[in-house]
Amino acid sequence: MRQNLKISLIILLWLIATSMTQISPQSKSRNDVFKAEEQKQGELLFKKASEFYEDRNYVKAIEETKLFLILYVRHPKEWEARKLLSLSYRKVGDTVALARNELKMYQDYPNTEEGLGAYLESARAFIRLGREHQATAILKDITQNTYSSKIAQEAELELAQLEILGETKNK
Repeated sequence: MRQNLKISLIILLWLIATSMTQISPQSKSRNDVFKAEEQKQGELLFKKASEFYEDRNYVKAIEETKLFLILYVRHPKEWEARKLLSLSYRKVGDTVALARNELKMYQDYPNTEEGLGAYLESARAFIRLGREHQATAILKDITQNTYSSKIAQEAELELAQLEILGETKNK
């Protein structure tokens, strides 16, 4: 009797497990469809923001790009959207927002050449804002901790220029 109960229980568990695997592919395909649609919608919103930028409507480009970055986190076009946002901030003259965006780009991609380039751009933005101490700290960090010789050389050049400017201010 107990043997039959064990066999019945095993068969029942097997039936439940096989029925779950039959549901899973269907929900998986729904998930794939949802992801594909989300990616498509993100690309359309990014395209809209790019068109605003091309039409020289930089304020609207900023709004649409920010919306894209909020709605479509980790979208394949995220880096391009951040670059578009930086370009738009530069066009409207919002240097503080430019510096913040470039720092965010570095935080999201610290181990890439593009991320280090964004870090360097944030230092340049801080220089334009008159925040030489912040810029110097970033530039020193780049020269000391960067594997990219190109970016490190650019940072060293910026540091040398800052030192020259500092010497002329002191005279």
